[in-house]
Amino acid sequence: MILKWLSPFRNRNKIQFQDYLSNYTSLGPSEENSFDLFDTCWSTKIPNIDNTGPFDGFNDERIQWLIQELGSIKNEDILELGPLEAAHTFMLEKAGAQVLSIEGNYGAFLRCLTVKNFLGLQAKFLLGDFSKMDLNSRYFKAVVACGILYHMPDPVSLLEKIAKNTDNIFLWTHYFNDDFESWSPGARRELIDGKWDVENTQSRDFKGIQVRTVRQNYGKALGWRGFCGGTESYSYWIYKQDLLAVLERLGFGSVQINFDKVDHPNGPCFAVVASKFDLSYYLDPNVNPDLNVAFGKLPYEKKRLAAIEHFNIYGRKEGRLAVRPS
Repeated sequence: MILKWLSPFRNRNKIQFQDYLSNYTSLGPSEENSFDLFDTCWSTKIPNIDNTGPFDGFNDERIQWLIQELGSIKNEDILELGPLEAAHTFMLEKAGAQVLSIEGNYGAFLRCLTVKNFLGLQAKFLLGDFSKMDLNSRYFKAVVACGILYHMPDPVSLLEKIAKNTDNIFLWTHYFNDDFESWSPGARRELIDGKWDVENTQSRDFKGIQVRTVRQNYGKALGWRGFCGGTESYSYWIYKQDLLAVLERLGFGSVQINFDKVDHPNGPCFAVVASKFDLSYYLDPNVNPDLNVAFGKLPYEKKRLAAIEHFNIYGRKEGRLAVRPS
């Protein structure tokens, strides 16, 4: 996200920033030079480049799981929100996807371009605030938002926006859980220090359901030059069950959950692959006659759960569609 009050060049105006970019290096050409421009800012360990970050994003098991759940994504359009330093972009492209990636943090955007140049990625990176994006009617096989939702000042609005352009959403996000005894010791200490405003839980109606969110403040994290948070000094975390209810209201009837860690060092989190699901289409005798025979006469709720389970385990891999093609 574009951090209006925090950039890699804090307290310098636009002209000073442009003056900085007009400088020349006296070093001999090398792959490392462009990475050194962001010394101490890297989060990701870039292959074969020293002095980058500790995060092994190029072998992230969360993205491996996503690709496995989606089945083949060869030649499919994927929208990635908040690529950070393009590690997940690389994994998606390696699996055959055509990736459009939107990053709002100035430094992260430039680091993505550095990695793109270094690894020869074909992905398109756009600089901008993706909460203000206008995708019109463009369809994406999936929208990937890893480490994004919990940075949003209005996470529900972002979900509503991206739901219009895809049948599949991948989230890895922190969520709020008020069973504080199950939190990690470090997260509990931050809780006591006031990182989360637990005394003022917000509640709003969304399509007939109540969605609870809790404000969290970034605090000392704002002082790190590599910080890539949201557009404000705070964000709102959604309660887990409320987040799942929002996805259901948006038409994502099939939900797979993995990596659910209430005791994560930074607070409860999980990964979700949510897919739109049209039961009447999936069991249409003219579309999937075998499934109509197998599940069609079951009571509605058993039929729905059986069909979704079939889609998640077998149907997606068999190339069956969960919604009617537009």
